[in-house]
Amino acid sequence: MKGLLAVWNDCDPEVLERYEHWYQTEHLVDRVGLPGVQNGVRHEATVDNAAMASPRFFTSYDLDNAAVLDSPAYQAMLLSPSPQTQAIMPHFRNMWRFVGSLLAHEGRCAGAWTVTIRLGQLQGAVQSRRADLDAWLAALRNEAPGRACRWRLYESVLAARTGGAASASAAPSPEARFRPGTDAASHGVLLIEHLRRDDARRTVDEWISTPGIAALLHPQDRVDRFLEMSRLDSRVMEN
Repeated sequence: MKGLLAVWNDCDPEVLERYEHWYQTEHLVDRVGLPGVQNGVRHEATVDNAAMASPRFFTSYDLDNAAVLDSPAYQAMLLSPSPQTQAIMPHFRNMWRFVGSLLAHEGRCAGAWTVTIRLGQLQGAVQSRRADLDAWLAALRNEAPGRACRWRLYESVLAARTGGAASASAAPSPEARFRPGTDAASHGVLLIEHLRRDDARRTVDEWISTPGIAALLHPQDRVDRFLEMSRLDSRVMEN
């Protein structure tokens, strides 16, 4: 799991049924069917009224590495999306798209209750927050979220770029032309997985509030809680 593709978004409620059908029968299957994509996992916000949450949805794809998204097969999908994709994309709202490389992790077993922390927002000229990510890494190793079964810290491939030719994975997605507005992106992402709802709640209410962790949060950082609702593993696609 050296790479991550992660998406946070809302969807216009009037097309939600079509959106779910497209995601479950076409989009997830197409993505996980590509070489180097290990799995795709869909989540929904865990607030009492998920329909009122924003972002309501979070989808993550574990990759062999971020370079998987430079492959001709993946880029061809982005450049020539299906008719269903073209019909659904205009109904995406509050869209964040992150492509990152793994910096560090702890724990091997996944959990269904996930806290995501989006570290900042890339704007204008790219200025890496690697110093911030190093501080997060030191804090995680010194004071890891005790209720978590696994955490993973990723750095954006765009923020990490220091010169030379940009890879396709570091560029805006060609599919963004079908979505309203501009896709937002973060400098880094921390995924914290838990076995139970109360564990995830305590990570947000207690661990993030500890002085060493709270001092790392910037005003633009975003903390959200999600519950896994669908998972597709690449091994299933081989059968």
